[in-house]
Amino acid sequence: GGGADGSILQFDDIELNFTMNAGIDEIAEDLKPFADEHGISYGDVIQFGSSVALSLCPGAPVVQTFVGRPNATVPASDFTVPEPFDTVPDILARMADAGFSPAELIALLASHSIAAQDKIEPAIARSPFDSTP
Repeated sequence: GGGADGSILQFDDIELNFTMNAGIDEIAEDLKPFADEHGISYGDVIQFGSSVALSLCPGAPVVQTFVGRPNATVPASDFTVPEPFDTVPDILARMADAGFSPAELIALLASHSIAAQDKIEPAIARSPFDSTP
């Protein structure tokens, strides 16, 4: 609803059902109880988890994690993140609307080259998003 506010954890019964969030349930199931146990907001636990995950990649930058986000009060709208089958112009336009330049979008999408999917193509679960050699 309002940026990096953890709405996907706060409203997991809604947002984890969005097509674009297919497969994120596993990490949400780990992060939400951690945040609850330690009394931190869902937005902060997502940002912290992202920083830790990035730091584990060889050669990746170490980024600061800023905390203090309040929990979301409303769920995000569906289709705020482009879907895997959207056209390139549609993806560029949506991400530009969110403040991403084409170069920033390419950097973001590059991370998906090493990620695996479970839900987009269930018949080939655990296969990479990108099969380009």
